[in-house]
Amino acid sequence: MKIHFQKNEQLAADEINITLSAADKSLKVDELIAYLKNFDLMPPTIIPIKSADQVILVKPQDIELIDVSGSTLLIYTNQKVIETKGRLYAFVDKLKNPNFVQVSKHAVINIDHLKSLEDSFAGGMTAFLTGNVKTSVSRKYLSLLEQRLGL
Repeated sequence: MKIHFQKNEQLAADEINITLSAADKSLKVDELIAYLKNFDLMPPTIIPIKSADQVILVKPQDIELIDVSGSTLLIYTNQKVIETKGRLYAFVDKLKNPNFVQVSKHAVINIDHLKSLEDSFAGGMTAFLTGNVKTSVSRKYLSLLEQRLGL
């Protein structure tokens, strides 16, 4: 496989034009086209989180819970809790990972860290996560969580 870069000043700064050449359209070509189409949709392997005094690089699979407390985002990992500023939906969008499911107005869990669900008051549930972390699951988001779990 040969790869060439050609500068094209007629394209916008954020625009990329790709031309793929091969003797025949094969399975390998189709797979490469599919990969390139989904390139922007691929989840990042490391997420930078800016805390008060440093930037911490975290693997998304290490995140158990993302919770909002006032104007602060609390990112619970398997090792520590990181405080940062920002919006819950913006942080989840940055993850681009279907394993993160919103369970309440203020919380998103990583279903890979979900150990169990127990009934709670008013029709909601409590989610127990690895690392002895728990959060409430509101009735509004319960059906989405059940769907993601295949229930």
